[in-house]
Amino acid sequence: MNVVLSKTLAINAAFLEEIKDSNVALWNQVAAVRDLCQSHEIRSILLNRLVNLLNELRDSLALQFALEESYGYVEIASPPKPPLCLQAEDVRSQHCVLYLTVSELAEQAEELQYRGWEMEHVDALVGRVKLFELQLALHESQERQMLKASRADHHHRA
Repeated sequence: MNVVLSKTLAINAAFLEEIKDSNVALWNQVAAVRDLCQSHEIRSILLNRLVNLLNELRDSLALQFALEESYGYVEIASPPKPPLCLQAEDVRSQHCVLYLTVSELAEQAEELQYRGWEMEHVDALVGRVKLFELQLALHESQERQMLKASRADHHHRA
């Protein structure tokens, strides 16, 4: 019986976990954005701070995702794709969407800052930033679940 092997995506749990745990600055930026969006800061001050935080967050996520994709996700030869590999492909593909979203939010914040802001526009932007933060948190939760499943799978095979 011939087993057809194909290239599929898997996670390198040790590297992925190390990359996640070592980037304290990124998680501090995410927390700062969350805190700012929940604050009752004067809208003009909030917008100025949000522009800086979103630009920093965009740059940090670009680096984080590049490291994760280079070292945390690996292509392997496998028989038809196991569920964890399918999940890895889905979760890794979220990096692009998340990066494009934070980039768009940073551009919108800058445009509001330079074009002149109105309170309802700042509030709408804050709402979109909160939604992004939830999407990022869900993505991180999914990656943590994959790490847990990978460790459990590794222990069962050992």
